[in-house]
Amino acid sequence: MSMSLSRLTATIATFACLMVCGCGDGRTKHDVYMEGLQVEAAAEKGPCKLHYAEGAQAAPLSGDKVQECLRRTEDAIALYEEAAKLGMEDPDFERVRARAHERKQRLEGMLDTVRAMERGQL
Repeated sequence: MSMSLSRLTATIATFACLMVCGCGDGRTKHDVYMEGLQVEAAAEKGPCKLHYAEGAQAAPLSGDKVQECLRRTEDAIALYEEAAKLGMEDPDFERVRARAHERKQRLEGMLDTVRAMERGQL
């Protein structure tokens, strides 16, 4: 079977177009899941990490820091939901996904408390 030059050119052009527009990015459910884990790991090293000041009994905490941690957690959840839509059903994945949703709920409550403290309402 031989492919004509024009047909080959059209096939290559279509493939190139899909690659450029991201329509055929080739990400699998596992790839998307791994992206979510990377987002969570980066958040744990960044805005979700509590640093204790020398001699302090508690870590300094701000509403902005909690807000950023919450935003990153929501980004990871969005990737987990995308992986689920792609068919990811692994038990470890389901535990990670559930843990992220629980973390989101805790962070939302924490954000409300910290913002109230910042406004002097507590």
